[in-house]
Amino acid sequence: KTEVQTLTNFLKVQKIRQERGLGATPVSLHAVFGGPPGTGKTTVARLMSRIYKGLSFLKKGHLVETDRSGLVAGYIGQTAKKVDEMVEKALDGVLFIDEAYALVPREGGGRDFGQEAVDTLLKRMEDYRDRLVVIVAGYTDEMRNFIESNPGLKSRFNRYFYFNDYKPDELVAIYKMMAKKSHFTLTEAAEERLQGEFTQLYEQRDSSFGNGRLVRNLFEKTLENQANRLAVMPNLEDEKLTTLVADDMPTQTRRSSPIHWQTPPPTPPVVPANSNTSELAEAIASQLRDKLNQPGLQVKIRQHDARLDVMLIGDNVDADRTTTILQEILPEVAPDLTTVALYARRPNEDIPLWSEVFSVS
Repeated sequence: KTEVQTLTNFLKVQKIRQERGLGATPVSLHAVFGGPPGTGKTTVARLMSRIYKGLSFLKKGHLVETDRSGLVAGYIGQTAKKVDEMVEKALDGVLFIDEAYALVPREGGGRDFGQEAVDTLLKRMEDYRDRLVVIVAGYTDEMRNFIESNPGLKSRFNRYFYFNDYKPDELVAIYKMMAKKSHFTLTEAAEERLQGEFTQLYEQRDSSFGNGRLVRNLFEKTLENQANRLAVMPNLEDEKLTTLVADDMPTQTRRSSPIHWQTPPPTPPVVPANSNTSELAEAIASQLRDKLNQPGLQVKIRQHDARLDVMLIGDNVDADRTTTILQEILPEVAPDLTTVALYARRPNEDIPLWSEVFSVS
């Protein structure tokens, strides 16, 4: 917010100097947005496009959103055409490229037309320097590497905006704003439970933490829970239909111990003889996939000494059946284990559907 206000003030002063014939400092409006998903990068880009229009730096001030798929073709000669088409749509406005780092080919990745897209874009930015603003966005480290990978990018993008994960209080505020917009109110107990839920999710976050998207998922799950609670009630008054209570709040994560699936354990875990962690995890995951026979099921496994954490990612994973299978196979493949923490969630969701903790006999 402060960075956007500073930019706005700077542009206002430059505009006044220009109008009074005092000369204006050349201004680059192109920008890099770095930060995790769901932190409002697209919303801020839309706001900035309106500011540019309001200050007469752009005639239209509209926002055109795209990503690698909208700029890169799969065969020779078509990538430049796709970039040109997208630039034409964005002229006199802002072209917003999400996950822009994906345009840079990976080393050893074979033939890739992403570099052609970058080269064409840089040429069009120069051709339409007074009619086109480009904002590139993505994870902070990846975007830094993206800009550093090409001198042309580095020279044109010198304005950076950083977006951090929302804190628990901010997540609650976003949730309450969604609820108010849909004409819902929360009881005091519901708000307390919501605060605890977001606090735990925030403490467990990794690079895939969803921020605003997480709030949206949790809000939608809350409405499902409320519907299940109200469906059996007769005579539903408006107050009941518009009130969210503590029991409506999803609370599966409250029973989960913090797990960072993408972060390796700080110390090597104890593993059975003649085996290693990756072999053990793959052996267990393979048997689970075979026995559950559920297409597209993902299995993530972490071992902490004598405890095993298992995350299943798929639709309608059966808790009882999964527990039974693990109780059957673990004594044989991992006799040193004593406890299993089992979780399941749907693809693209942050909140577990259910969790179980059981002992291995």
